[in-house]
Amino acid sequence: MMANSKRHAPLSEVVADSLRQSLQDGVYMCGERLAESVIAREMNVSQNTARDALAILEKEGWLIKQARRGVTVRAFTVDEALELYMLRATLEQLALEWSIDHMTVADQQGLSGYISDARLHAGMDNLRGMHEALFSFHTAISTIAAKSQTAALLEMLHNQCRLLENVRAVYDPPQMDDQLALIDDYGDLLTRLRYDDQQAALNTLFDIIMKQGRALLPVVDLML
Repeated sequence: MMANSKRHAPLSEVVADSLRQSLQDGVYMCGERLAESVIAREMNVSQNTARDALAILEKEGWLIKQARRGVTVRAFTVDEALELYMLRATLEQLALEWSIDHMTVADQQGLSGYISDARLHAGMDNLRGMHEALFSFHTAISTIAAKSQTAALLEMLHNQCRLLENVRAVYDPPQMDDQLALIDDYGDLLTRLRYDDQQAALNTLFDIIMKQGRALLPVVDLML
């Protein structure tokens, strides 16, 4: 029974937590339908609770509700995927610019830790773990920037990027050399932050995100 896992949280949030983890792990993929009745039965909750949980995830960018189709995992056209990464790169660049002025040595060490975690996961051929470590790197920058509206928008964009990374992992898994090169790019970004080369750091961050987005476009095209 889902209620036992989090006694003090509304049951809809407990269900949403479980579904969110499944979405993050690629259990549910882009375009897949999530039926309230099925979720209610599988999780032993009411259909109203399942509906409320899906509404939470829709607001977070994971799902979309459409007439006649119901609730499905967010899917993307090539143009939408490119727009997603352009929006993310632009907003993250702004968040980094805000964070630089009050980024401490401890903050930089935290960012370095996420890069080390990503490299460790890559060495174990754990692609999802590597990407989660890198998402944590981006979330940390957003936290340092301390702009609540920006953080909320970036969380939604990150969730949608996770969905696309899951698609890529299934249909066109990236090569290890490419992943190690990506991690090296993050190392270069951190070096520029340490040496207070602000413009170079901003440009590097933008290029990293757009590079990841462009790598996904052929996979999105195949799914259409």
